[in-house]
Amino acid sequence: MQTHITVLDAPPGRSEELGGYLRDLLEPMRGLEGCLAFELQRDRDHWQLSGRWRKPSDLDRYFRAPLLQEVLDSAWRNGVIQHLQSRAA
Repeated sequence: MQTHITVLDAPPGRSEELGGYLRDLLEPMRGLEGCLAFELQRDRDHWQLSGRWRKPSDLDRYFRAPLLQEVLDSAWRNGVIQHLQSRAA
């Protein structure tokens, strides 16, 4: 099994907006092949996406998913992500 955690910080006053972007990922990512769990959590201006994947190739597919790239690119361009850190294990 493979896991990942991505922590995203919103600029002051933009946390709800960032959450809107991230919530759009939940159902589509849960539907990817090999997804065992995909969750979103919030603590003030900090958001965390976490997932569990059956095998490394499933996790790779997630990171290459066009929707994931599109949502994160759009959030960056619109200034709702101040900081992003991701790690896989």
